[in-house]
Amino acid sequence: MAEEKVETTDERRFFMGPDEETKYYIGIPSAEDIKGADWQYSKTYTNCLVEGITTSAEMMDILMRRGIIGPEFEKRAQELANNLNEKILLLEAASDVDEKRILSVDVAQAREELFQWNQRLNGPMNNTCEQISDDARLEHLTSSMIQVVDNTKVWDSYESYLKEKNQALALKSRFEVMLYLQGLDSNFLEQTPEAMAMKEVEVEILEKAQEAIKAAEAVAGEESKPASKKRTYKKRAIKKKTEK
Repeated sequence: MAEEKVETTDERRFFMGPDEETKYYIGIPSAEDIKGADWQYSKTYTNCLVEGITTSAEMMDILMRRGIIGPEFEKRAQELANNLNEKILLLEAASDVDEKRILSVDVAQAREELFQWNQRLNGPMNNTCEQISDDARLEHLTSSMIQVVDNTKVWDSYESYLKEKNQALALKSRFEVMLYLQGLDSNFLEQTPEAMAMKEVEVEILEKAQEAIKAAEAVAGEESKPASKKRTYKKRAIKKKTEK
């Protein structure tokens, strides 16, 4: 008897490379990979301390002394967050296409305003010992987790990843691994309320455009048909009877 072929599905998470043609997969890191990443974190952290880079606690103190963060910063951040939530509620309640389009832009602007305000804190904190070391740990995991279809690793070592000439691939791989570790989908930015609303607006506009095109084609088809010949009837002469 012929052996029955069993089809297996690849359940690994994947993403498309910068060329939009090559498919890359995210594999599960081994215990050795995690151990190597943790070691890289510790090594980088020690180097940062030797180089005099501030820790997170030191940076917070500096920002507080300079008045960059504090009660006013927190108050404004809360105001911007509340403003964003209010606009999202308005967007979710909207039903008109034009209203959705306008509110989607408002939500996007409110989100960007909140992001830029938080950068007053996040920007400096990205240059601390902890964050730099965490970035090194993420890069080490990326070098060991990215695979091609046959489960072969793209980079055979952390050093190979650092020497990668295709920086677009290296950066995208790092970004995808970061999302994976945080439990986020690759298209999470497309799932925001404003992005979903704009998709609905685009779909409705396309549907209306297609309907208009069909209507125009139908009218053009009717106008192109040859005019039907009208039958003409000759009037019979009716003689009036003369009274005698």
